[in-house]
Amino acid sequence: MDEIAAAAGVSHGLVFQYFGSKKDLYVAAIEPLLVGFQERARGAPEDIGPERRLRHAIGSYYDDARAHPAGYRSLMAGGGGFREVFDRIEAQRWSGIGLIAAVSGLDVERGDVRAVLRGWVGFLEGAILASLERDDADREAVIDAAMAVFDAGLAVLGSDPDTA
Repeated sequence: MDEIAAAAGVSHGLVFQYFGSKKDLYVAAIEPLLVGFQERARGAPEDIGPERRLRHAIGSYYDDARAHPAGYRSLMAGGGGFREVFDRIEAQRWSGIGLIAAVSGLDVERGDVRAVLRGWVGFLEGAILASLERDDADREAVIDAAMAVFDAGLAVLGSDPDTA
């Protein structure tokens, strides 16, 4: 908090007065990342097919993580250990899963669909985290791998990847 106050040119007490606690400051700092990730991932034109929309969403998500690696790592590490932040991150995940299920014609209330899509999100997040460790990470390879894993999940669910 002292470093933040010094960087902002204000007193430590003013930072606490405005934010109330370290947790509230952390939540305020990560909220734009969460909202931005979702908005850009959802920004694909609706007149393109589901596969291209998903590729766009994955690419946007990847680009945001590369643009904000420290913030992304912090979010993926569970939100600084704050339950409220973890719950917010998980709610964002499920919101995205709901959108993906709807676009893919899947019933997100089915247990197997929920398990496969949540597992796929875990794969995507892990792949992006791994790519952040390397300057030579191949964006298209990560997107292609995510699409292949998604298609494999659809096959397990009995859905046709070409129509979903």
